[in-house]
Amino acid sequence: MIYNFDTDDREAATAALLVYAIYRSRDRRRFKVTPDLWGQIERFTKASAKRARNVPDFLEKFKPRLSCETIHPRWMVAGVRGLQAVIDSLHHTAYVESAHAREFLTGVLRECDERAVIDRLYKHTAWIILLCRDRLEREKPIESKIDDDGEIA
Repeated sequence: MIYNFDTDDREAATAALLVYAIYRSRDRRRFKVTPDLWGQIERFTKASAKRARNVPDFLEKFKPRLSCETIHPRWMVAGVRGLQAVIDSLHHTAYVESAHAREFLTGVLRECDERAVIDRLYKHTAWIILLCRDRLEREKPIESKIDDDGEIA
């Protein structure tokens, strides 16, 4: 289990984390849940990875397709420490902002083999999307406690 994705492949987990963070950061009013949502995300992922030379290229190509203006730090924190950290930070109990610097994926991306991550995004797109969907499904009980503004419901 790497970054809370059910895999031991670090590059696949990093690829899934990128898709996850952008999906979570999307503008929900513009990119709504539809029956073909995951089919669209899979096509957008493959197309963006095909044209990307590196991870920053992928991010710049993928974000607009999911109506994501910016990647929100709370989903990057969730990517590294799990969604429970988001709830803890909203309660201001176990997670203290000054004790744990916010994550911006820079450390994760610094440690990865960018070419291998792009390769996983392009050649193993279905697997990456399945990793994201699996994690999202496992987070549903926690996610239901957070509203659209990131407040405890």
